[in-house]
Amino acid sequence: MIPLRDTNRLPVLPVAVYAIVAVNVAVFVQEIEIADPGAREAFINAYALIPFDLTHGVQLLGAAAPTFATLVTSQFLHGSVLHIAFNMLFLAVFGPDVEYVTGHLRFVVFYLVCGVLGGLAQVSAGPGSHVPSIGASGAIAGVLGAYIVRFPTSNVETLVPVGCFPLFLRLPAIVVIGLWALVQFMHGFGSMSSHVLSEQGGGIAYFAHIGGFLAGLFLIELLAGPRRNRRTPVRR
Repeated sequence: MIPLRDTNRLPVLPVAVYAIVAVNVAVFVQEIEIADPGAREAFINAYALIPFDLTHGVQLLGAAAPTFATLVTSQFLHGSVLHIAFNMLFLAVFGPDVEYVTGHLRFVVFYLVCGVLGGLAQVSAGPGSHVPSIGASGAIAGVLGAYIVRFPTSNVETLVPVGCFPLFLRLPAIVVIGLWALVQFMHGFGSMSSHVLSEQGGGIAYFAHIGGFLAGLFLIELLAGPRRNRRTPVRR
């Protein structure tokens, strides 16, 4: 299920969302411009969140930032074109409405804090993992959590692949995001029960998604702007 856009019409430009997308794209371009695979891996490791390093206070030689700072820097790294494309799509669909609720600066704070808490959740689930964790998924999961709190009945135009055929549906946000969240919880706790985290430590960072999503559910009311608490975007 791929969200394409929501049906809310906003009275303000989501400049913070656009800026975050631009930074992510710029960093990804910098990644792929590094021709040498070894140098590219070193670049990613310097800014990625590595659970073992964070829990044991390890500082990589030549790292550009302190280990704790990778909770933020890792949010702007991506492993592939599809990785960044889907993350930025979800941010572009759901982020503007949440930014309207919080205001521009509060949205940036909200986004980064959700990403940090998502990263800490992933580290807590596999503190001994040496596998670098990268991506904006934890922060964007926070945006989804905020959206489902503030706009549960807003319609989202969604692409649902049925075999080789695309099916376009307009579904309530609570269905789109609710199904996404259910998958994250099922896979996240399922991987713990099967010891996937402890044995492999790789794959999709489900607990970053879970941690970020829960953070978004609770933080949105704290960071919502006072005027926008009483207003909602116009639906179209």
